[in-house]
Amino acid sequence: MTMKHLSRIVAALSFMVAAVGAAEAQNVRILGRSVADPDGGFSIQWPGSGFEARFEGKSLRATIDDYGDNWLNVDVDGVVTRVDLEEGIHNYTLFSGAAGMHTIKVTRRTGSTTGPTRFANIRADKLVRTDESARRILVIGDSITSGFGVEGKDRTCSYSYDTHNADLAYPGFVARALGADLQSVSVDGRGLVRNYSGDDATMKTLAWQSLQDDETPWPVASWKPQVVVINIGTNDFNAGDPGDEFDAAYVSLLRKIRYAWPDAEVYGAIGGLLYGGAYKSAKFSVFGAVETVRNTGDKKTHFIEFTPPSTGRRYGCDWHPGIDAQKFMASQVQAAIRRDLGWEPVPGKTDLIA
Repeated sequence: MTMKHLSRIVAALSFMVAAVGAAEAQNVRILGRSVADPDGGFSIQWPGSGFEARFEGKSLRATIDDYGDNWLNVDVDGVVTRVDLEEGIHNYTLFSGAAGMHTIKVTRRTGSTTGPTRFANIRADKLVRTDESARRILVIGDSITSGFGVEGKDRTCSYSYDTHNADLAYPGFVARALGADLQSVSVDGRGLVRNYSGDDATMKTLAWQSLQDDETPWPVASWKPQVVVINIGTNDFNAGDPGDEFDAAYVSLLRKIRYAWPDAEVYGAIGGLLYGGAYKSAKFSVFGAVETVRNTGDKKTHFIEFTPPSTGRRYGCDWHPGIDAQKFMASQVQAAIRRDLGWEPVPGKTDLIA
């Protein structure tokens, strides 16, 4: 942990003691996984997480605590703007405009490795929670899933916060097109048993946590997805085949997901970044794990091979999927969901997936 992050934790703890009652009743619907704070606020960290609400008036403001490395997408009545957060505790105007009833959706566009974001207080006239969707999707993945580099112009650019956008990764496209609530539990550079680098926790552990930096187990009974997509393996196989350990861990993950959510359609996916022998080995292992589970009678577990064409913005920064590749991957997931659950797109979402 860097000294910057350590100092931010100390400051956050001090603020929590000083700000009792500041958040009061948030009256917003939290999107994705979160951790409640004693003062009534909440913290998020996973990409695409945030809140949604309806409010009346000319403005909506929020007190937000952040390391200063995160950016937000703020969607008010379909118009999206970006808010770059500063280090520390600051007041932000997330909307200022015409009076009336508005719907606001605020999500993290950056990945989870840049630390948590805490909403201490959200303020507007007649702030009302929006309704939960009857459709729920959980995606477990890595940088492909988090939207790493998706806004980069091609594979030669280096990663920056400016090119990271979780809303333009395939889970965001699918969730918006289908009107579904989304949990994107994805961490850049992490694998199931082996990370791209370092010996930090892998997704075998992180997939079940409330936040990346909070080891509190996520209460699986509190939110029951009908769809679970797993897109893990790219980092495991990047440096060669990890062997039987990966295969066993993947089968174990599938079985753990089935135990947690018995009725969910589960998709083991691979593709979008690996190539050559590494890709062939990863595909063989993921497909084999899915078939192992299916052969035990679990016909709600399926395999998806992401095969974006080499056209348009196929690549973003550092060879990651670009926006056109992410849209194509989203179309593959959506086709599988339509086949297995019959979910059709929400009318009017023609800007997303047909």
